Amino acid sequence: MTLDAMDWVWTRAKSRGNARLVLLAVADATTGPEATARMGTAEFMRRLAASRSTTRAAVDTALASGELIEDEPAQGSRATKYRIPGAVGYVRTARTNGPESGPKAQPTPGPESGPLPSTGPNLGPSTGPESGPPVDASDSPYRAESRPLWGPESGPHHPPIEGLSEGGSERARDAVAVIPEFARPLVDQITAAGVLVAWNLAPAEWFLTDALAKRSGLDMLAAAAVQAAARNRRGVSHARYFLRAWQSLPPAPAPGTVPAAAPASNVIPLDRATPRGRVAQSADHLAAALAAMEAQQ
Repeated sequence: MTLDAMDWVWTRAKSRGNARLVLLAVADATTGPEATARMGTAEFMRRLAASRSTTRAAVDTALASGELIEDEPAQGSRATKYRIPGAVGYVRTARTNGPESGPKAQPTPGPESGPLPSTGPNLGPSTGPESGPPVDASDSPYRAESRPLWGPESGPHHPPIEGLSEGGSERARDAVAVIPEFARPLVDQITAAGVLVAWNLAPAEWFLTDALAKRSGLDMLAAAAVQAAARNRRGVSHARYFLRAWQSLPPAPAPGTVPAAAPASNVIPLDRATPRGRVAQSADHLAAALAAMEAQQ
């Protein structure tokens, strides 16, 4: 499973730099199809050959991308358990490259191997005027074979569109955000709140978003995303920024749950009122004494 997980990181992961090294370190430590491994900061520092601050920043970047998640937090002497969700159950495909993987080429006939097989009328060499008179292509049924195998007419059947190669076109199609149907309400709520971010997430990130939406609900995810964007003074440019905040949300409350009561007002009960001062108490005593003297008279 280690080789399968590392193959997924090399061929499928979108993370770059130190975050990619973090994924490779976890993939190298996995032992089963769950693509999980326990690893602490010291182990990450050793594998990345980096300082503690650089290592922690790389781990945070990998977690924010959604290509690495925390299954279990660190507890006591046990390190944090990480998972690579995209590599769960992934099996690498066998690669066959090089001439040894295809059919063997037939030996080219030459002077020592006998005469060439006859495949049609001998039209002579077609390398230039010095080799003889040109063949009249209109009179020959083999005019297609008499054409040189180079030049504009020998190009691909599907020429590039507007100067873009086929590889460039595929990359351009991958850059277009394809939003799954389940996520459209979530994207619409965040966009309507004025938070404009890129949504070209990787398949593993959409898988994680779907799981979080089923756990916490689309409304809670949308509210958390708007709050996270408001707290970030530098601005948020990609929806991948919200993944870590969504992972920390609680599950949605069960239907019919009664909200907690609001805190009471700041009214001080009478039995807790501040005692009267000495001046007021003296005045009360004096009034009582005068009333007693008048009663005696």
